[in-house]
Amino acid sequence: MFILKNKFNLLIAILFLSSCSSMNVTEERVYSGDVKTVQASSSADDNIRFDSKAVFASATIYFEFDKSNLTSKSIQTLKSAVNALNENTSIQITLSGHADERGTREYNLALGQRRAETVSDYFVLNGINKNRITVKSFGEERPAVIGQDEMSYAKNRRVEIN
Repeated sequence: MFILKNKFNLLIAILFLSSCSSMNVTEERVYSGDVKTVQASSSADDNIRFDSKAVFASATIYFEFDKSNLTSKSIQTLKSAVNALNENTSIQITLSGHADERGTREYNLALGQRRAETVSDYFVLNGINKNRITVKSFGEERPAVIGQDEMSYAKNRRVEIN
């Protein structure tokens, strides 16, 4: 009887432990603003033709306070964008110029326009046809970050490439 009781307790313990354990499977998506191009390939069907080698992802160029000139960091980002645009001549882009909230509405619209034109000029100087580029300015109207500190202002002084 003692052996039977121990086996019964062991069986109960195993059932209890197995019902308590669970395995969670999750899918995780990671966003990286640094991705500029993606190359697609397929080994399943070699007869598939890809008309485009890369898909252009949006990029952001940041500017110093009250400036519209490119920094060395922004030039590195633009070089990647030029490469993607040269590989995909059918891609059209929109350059959206932005400013932080300091200054008048009119001044910030003009500053956003100058910033977007600076990026457009860089593309044209590097062989991208001007007909593929649309330039817009939103000034301070569409902040990326709400706040009245230097970190917020720095994120709002930008040109978005879409």
